[in-house]
Amino acid sequence: MRAIVMGLAAAGMMAASSAAALSAERTIIVLDASGSMWGQIDGKPKLEIARETLRFVLPTIPANRELGLMAYGHRQKGSCTDIELVVEPAAGTADAIAAAADKMKFLGKTPLSDAVRQAAEALRYAEDKATVVLITDGIETCNADPCALGKELEQSGVDFTAHVVGFGLSRDEGRQVACLAENTGGRYIQASDGQGLNEALSETVAAAPDSARAEQPEKPEPVVLPEAAVTAPDSAPIGSGIEVSWTGPGTGNDYIDIVPAGYDEVSGELAYAYVDRGSPLPIRVPGKVGDYVVRYVWEGPDGRHVLASKPIGVIDSEVALVAPPKVSVGEAFNVEWKGPDSGGDYIDIVPAGYTEVSGEISYFYVEGGNPAKIEAPGKAGDYQIRYILEGPDGRRMLTSIPLEVSDAAVSLAFQPTVGAGEKIDIHWTGPASSGDYLDLVPEGHTEPSGETAYFYIDGSPDGETATMQAPGDAGEYQVRYVLEAPGGRRVMASQPITVTPAAATLKAPEAVETGTTFAVEWTGPRADQDYIDLVPQGHSETSGELAYFYVAQSEDGTAKLTAPEKAGAYELRYVLEAPGGRRVLTRVPITVQ
Repeated sequence: MRAIVMGLAAAGMMAASSAAALSAERTIIVLDASGSMWGQIDGKPKLEIARETLRFVLPTIPANRELGLMAYGHRQKGSCTDIELVVEPAAGTADAIAAAADKMKFLGKTPLSDAVRQAAEALRYAEDKATVVLITDGIETCNADPCALGKELEQSGVDFTAHVVGFGLSRDEGRQVACLAENTGGRYIQASDGQGLNEALSETVAAAPDSARAEQPEKPEPVVLPEAAVTAPDSAPIGSGIEVSWTGPGTGNDYIDIVPAGYDEVSGELAYAYVDRGSPLPIRVPGKVGDYVVRYVWEGPDGRHVLASKPIGVIDSEVALVAPPKVSVGEAFNVEWKGPDSGGDYIDIVPAGYTEVSGEISYFYVEGGNPAKIEAPGKAGDYQIRYILEGPDGRRMLTSIPLEVSDAAVSLAFQPTVGAGEKIDIHWTGPASSGDYLDLVPEGHTEPSGETAYFYIDGSPDGETATMQAPGDAGEYQVRYVLEAPGGRRVMASQPITVTPAAATLKAPEAVETGTTFAVEWTGPRADQDYIDLVPQGHSETSGELAYFYVAQSEDGTAKLTAPEKAGAYELRYVLEAPGGRRVLTRVPITVQ
């Protein structure tokens, strides 16, 4: 009897433990609230699409599902610590999550790795089953490694899964965050529009297994790996280009990569090229002598798989150039070189097939150091990097390697409507070449000059946000990214913005005595140089004021001015200081007696 009682007690404890584990299965949505979410898809800000999708999908979640919301970038610009658990995971939180997303501001950076880590910790992932669904429209911008985080959480978690929804990410951007999901057994889903985001959330949040179904999880169907093969040289000099012939499924995201011998991860490759460029496929070998492997990587329904591989040795060379195989227009990049280092030797960039030793687009004298820092042309196309020897009998090319220059991924995100004179916070991505700038021009303006306002991006405090002031005249304008690169300026991206008329109010006594100080209540755009002044009645100039007060000095919407010593009829004015000049927004009469 004692044994039976003890057995029943143990069974009861195990059942209670199992029930507790099942009840602990919770999910947190990590929402990207960075400034880039002001970017538009089909003329609609991504943040509005995300809000609408959450309002649609959340009501479909079972009422007993424990769900929470974490956000990043929603309170501060330029901060990598702006992460907050907005809604604690609990049952019945759908309305609270939708309401929180509707009120959220979209301002800052993209610390997605730390946000996922904090979400996992909030779910006690080391003790209970935990699921995180990350919705991001950008890659990590806070010097963290999402791939390494995925491995860490998978190894230390009881049953941790991260799904990643890439909202409007490019194929290359998606590869940089997909590993976070793949390394935890989760899914990476690309969503290019509202419908895609709806489907992604339905597959990850709404379709997550509840505790009742978790008792008997379905076994996934085994994935049958397709056949593939790669053919490459047995060896190649450091930094040189080779051609890889391949056969395989050839699906859209399959690629050929090069990794060190013995490397078994499907991320962190040294070089890669997508197979949709055909076979044979050009690819650049590393700049370090050693043993490597060329691989065919398949993007299957359950993640990436290496289907075929071929070893290759990278050997040394007396004259060599080591550089990225592909760069963006205007991008400054390093070229490691080996050569005679004679006085006057230089490295240049010329169009593919160009044979003259003059007329280069960009160049660097090797006496300037190793690696050489050189800037890519401003026009996309095929080029070559060359080592030019300046010898006693003239110039001679010693070696060259191909270079692909692609149009940069450039984006602009900001509120589509602002008041005249107000600040415009712009989240940007681009090549960030020396001399690149953002500008604001009237709608229809096509020249890369004559801007109404501008901002050099090297003045950006965090490398991804900028602030400009809207012009004082209402109307339709364009915010543009202008590339300053070898070959001239180019407008890389342009997005419309509507400037609405500015409004201001002034409230003051109808009459004051000479020489006395009096208070003025005001509202207005509050631009940095806006001011309230006192002038004789009928004064039309925006100068020659008798008294003034900069509104930036006021925290509570009040200003103090001193009446002149001469009695008479005067005016109080709110003066807007904005691109295009000063403008009087409103005026009220005041009598000095």
